[in-house]
Amino acid sequence: MSLQLICQLTTSDPARTQQALLNDAEDQQNAGLSRLQIWTEEGAAALWLLFDVNDRAKAEAWLQRAQADTHGRPAAVTASTAHFLRTA
Repeated sequence: MSLQLICQLTTSDPARTQQALLNDAEDQQNAGLSRLQIWTEEGAAALWLLFDVNDRAKAEAWLQRAQADTHGRPAAVTASTAHFLRTA
């Protein structure tokens, strides 16, 4: 079964947050993540991301680094949630 990661990012500037995520592509790949989709939430300042996960431990470490790097920084993220999911 495939493991995926879905993240919801609340942001004060969705375009800036999306660019920061695109700039982070190499770190995401090194963490065993393949970005499948980015969505914007209509009527809300939020982005949703879906990743395929190849290595959960590396992905969890990336989440911790990403949270430390983006909350209140140039990426404009003010809050986030993340969930690891398996196909039912």
